[in-house]
Amino acid sequence: MNLKETLSFYRKQQGLSQIELAEALEVSRQTVSKWETGAALPSAENLLALSKLYGIPADALLNGGGAEPAPVVTELPAAPLPEPEGFAPSRRRLVLEVLGVTILFDLVIFLMDFYLGTLTGGGGVLCPVLRILGCALIGLAFAWRDQGYRTDRKRSLFIGLAFLGVGLYAFLIPIPLLWRLYDLVAWIGTPAFDAALPSNPLFFFLGWTLADQYAFSSHMLLISLFHLGRLRLSRKSTTPPQSVQPV
Repeated sequence: MNLKETLSFYRKQQGLSQIELAEALEVSRQTVSKWETGAALPSAENLLALSKLYGIPADALLNGGGAEPAPVVTELPAAPLPEPEGFAPSRRRLVLEVLGVTILFDLVIFLMDFYLGTLTGGGGVLCPVLRILGCALIGLAFAWRDQGYRTDRKRSLFIGLAFLGVGLYAFLIPIPLLWRLYDLVAWIGTPAFDAALPSNPLFFFLGWTLADQYAFSSHMLLISLFHLGRLRLSRKSTTPPQSVQPV
């Protein structure tokens, strides 16, 4: 077999998709595809990373390993095993899931806050408390959902603490920029600012979700607990390879 066929063979033998291999090597999926179609060759660093990942010598990749490369399977247990499909979703899918769940949760809290305020003259502390607790649970739940992936501990710790600090600052100290953002978004299409409420429910919801003090702090808390939770929950908490570079 030639190099492109060898690379495809060992990837499939490991049960890895092109996306999973690309994430393990920190290259793009298009780069892996070019290797397996012969449009590009892996760099020396990538060849070394592939040989370690598959548990075979680099020469076996370059020379094709003959027509029957199956005997090298005896060295494969040292290589990382892929997680069961569906346990660790792709990063794009995970982001969409987080956004979808968060928007749905925001909508429920928005309706609760609006109707409680209309009926009682004020929603009190119930909705802010529910929002903070709900966002915290969402962040931890998706940290558990993402536990199948490796975690860059330093980066996750930095991002988690940074977003936690921003959220606490917005929670404790009024930010006029948020008020301006609310005015710019929530009152789109409303002819007069002296109306009791903005006329467009969609823009009202977007402004309230993005610029409300409790909403902003809760969303920062969600991101923070997601990254900090991964440090605790991830079963592959390691620092990713530093020498692997894309072609």
